[in-house]
Amino acid sequence: MKQILCFGDSNTWGYDPTNGGRYPYDMRWTGRLQQMLPDCRVLECGHKGRTTVFHDDLEPGRVGYDILPIELNMHEPLDLLVIMLGTNDCKRRLGAGADEIAKGLEMLIRLTQSPLIWGGKSVPKILAVAPIPMDAAHIPGSDMESMFDAASAARSARLAQSYRAVCERYGVAFWDASEAVPHVTSIDGVHLSPADHAAFAQAIAPQIEALL
Repeated sequence: MKQILCFGDSNTWGYDPTNGGRYPYDMRWTGRLQQMLPDCRVLECGHKGRTTVFHDDLEPGRVGYDILPIELNMHEPLDLLVIMLGTNDCKRRLGAGADEIAKGLEMLIRLTQSPLIWGGKSVPKILAVAPIPMDAAHIPGSDMESMFDAASAARSARLAQSYRAVCERYGVAFWDASEAVPHVTSIDGVHLSPADHAAFAQAIAPQIEALL
């Protein structure tokens, strides 16, 4: 059975912006993906507030670079690592541009490809996903207003171009999630709606199947 590790933030965790809770597993994109790929084991590794490499003093313990080696070793052998991060890197207080955030993705790719992680064992394939861009129109007045603004949303829309360039340099598969959903459709403009999760899962499934 092929093993797929989905490494992401609250949109992989399944945050429900209508009540601050969590969508049921079969509503989250990872749960839907598991149903579509019954011959695979989909491992969900999402954490609310997770960034690529940037530290947020108001939300400590959420740096992807710090936890990824643990997750990789914990779940090996892995056939595919799906990385979907970058939304939280767009927070106003972090002040990172799209190219800087892409540098964070590059560090995650290099870490995954490092022989220091695997000790000579087989390295999983990587699919880097540019997350669905935020919707600036729904951020004001929402719970996300203190962290994100229109500039954050604009940066999130520029991630795909920067991510693609990094992936081409490292020979890593890339997919732009805005091809499936142009922007987030939930009430806070940051977190995926149930319809977004469904459309995302439906679109990423063939991307994964092609790699496996």
